[in-house]
Amino acid sequence: MYRILSISYDYNLLATRRLMLEEAGYEVVSAEGFTEAIESCDGNFDLIIMGHSIPQKDKRAIVAEYRNQGCNAPVVSLLRFGERPIPEAAFGVDPGNPWELLKAIDQILSTGKLSQSA
Repeated sequence: MYRILSISYDYNLLATRRLMLEEAGYEVVSAEGFTEAIESCDGNFDLIIMGHSIPQKDKRAIVAEYRNQGCNAPVVSLLRFGERPIPEAAFGVDPGNPWELLKAIDQILSTGKLSQSA
């Protein structure tokens, strides 16, 4: 079973995403807020999802800290309207389309392809 770290600054979005991902068969660890996110990466995740409630500056800081800690899982960044993905993300995904998110996750985890097509 793939293990996913899901990060958000909004508890309700985090809980909803967790339910969706668990229903799809993934093991999910949720982190709410910047500090909890920084403390959550133990290096044993297959994927990291960063919610659209997180400002890009914070997303980049979290990823930088993860890389310093040796947590090198690919990142999926959920995007606010009109926002571009952070360069560190394997995918930038519209949070309003859960099927697009699941497609991106499947593409990264199952095939190993890191294309920005999602």
